[in-house]
Amino acid sequence: MIPLSFLSQRIFVVAAISATATVAGGLLLYQGYLPVARAFGSGSPTTNSANVVYLAPNAAATSTVPKDPVREVHIANTGLTLLRGARVLSVSGSTIVVGMAWGASEFTWTVETSYSTKFFNAQGEKGSLANIHAGDIVTVTGTISQGGAKTSINATIVRQSD
Repeated sequence: MIPLSFLSQRIFVVAAISATATVAGGLLLYQGYLPVARAFGSGSPTTNSANVVYLAPNAAATSTVPKDPVREVHIANTGLTLLRGARVLSVSGSTIVVGMAWGASEFTWTVETSYSTKFFNAQGEKGSLANIHAGDIVTVTGTISQGGAKTSINATIVRQSD
């Protein structure tokens, strides 16, 4: 009869050799993939002007840039409000009307500005209300107005987005 300790040692050695062979084979396949891919004509990975590497040759042509900005609405218990990705619908005097749409739902906000409202352009530099035009995408922070028929925000910061 074969002793049990000899059998467990033998199984351990076989398992270690199998694991080593699997890891070594995987590394060889990983290192050898690029020459094989070139041999079959796929060439090197495609790189665009933004230094983004695509793994498939036609990925650069099929990738799309998201057109919609990130849209967020946050209203804290204290009334502090953040609108990110709102599209300017109109500017009249010190009032900016912005809208946001999710699917078939549309939300319109009236943004009241004052002398203390800070304006910034997309690069974070100081701006003014005169720089805000219909169609611009903005981020607004401020406090939600109490009462009233329309949803209104007293803006502390208005920043244009790219």
